[in-house]
Amino acid sequence: MNKNIEIISLIFKSVEYLQLIYEQLTSVHCHVPDWRVGLRIVANDATPDVLARLHELNIPYTVYNDSKPNDYYLNRVYRCWNHAGFTSTYDNICFVNSDMIFSSNWLTNLLHHHDGTHIPTSRLVESGKIRSGTYGISYNCGRHPKQINYDQWGTCVATHIKHEVHERGLYMPCVFETSRFIESGGYPEGNIFRDGIGTQTRKAFLQSGDAWFFEKLTSEYGMKHITVFDSLVYHIQEGEKDES
Repeated sequence: MNKNIEIISLIFKSVEYLQLIYEQLTSVHCHVPDWRVGLRIVANDATPDVLARLHELNIPYTVYNDSKPNDYYLNRVYRCWNHAGFTSTYDNICFVNSDMIFSSNWLTNLLHHHDGTHIPTSRLVESGKIRSGTYGISYNCGRHPKQINYDQWGTCVATHIKHEVHERGLYMPCVFETSRFIESGGYPEGNIFRDGIGTQTRKAFLQSGDAWFFEKLTSEYGMKHITVFDSLVYHIQEGEKDES
């Protein structure tokens, strides 16, 4: 496997969340011995303020303008993730959210399990704004970029880190081979409902687009979704969605 990877985050309307993910991506926690690690922020129909700040920051970024700008926001998010993966020039990609804080060696430990047969994902510590999913830990270290208690986060990591791997889990941060992501067709264009993909009615919900895609990789490619318990990532939850 070629040892190069691009970490990609989306951004939409919050300069504060842009600053947070910029600081996180450019920290030492994203360095991996013997790997070439690239960074990119994709501006997803971003506001003028966000675009202006991106222009000032020393980080690669691209701009994505959705062909259906009035579509339900989550459908546009999935399309932007596909655009991000399809346009990567790296052999491997790691998707992260803009409302995340990373522990030391989170990416190194994820990549220990990136072997072409697994979909390695981090274990999330979540703020408790909404109920966490499989293996998620509810532990409030702050619910806004201005409120993050980094000392508390460090204590949380020391308490919960385990050198274990478990099947299934949550869906981001996640690592894929870029060619496999492209070949698979990427995420569906929205969550899955009884009357189709990406409907705006939000009725008869069946499963998230992430879950659908991971199941597709499992059924069609024989891959196994795993959660890496020594790759801990704090998730504010909702993030930009809550910003005015």
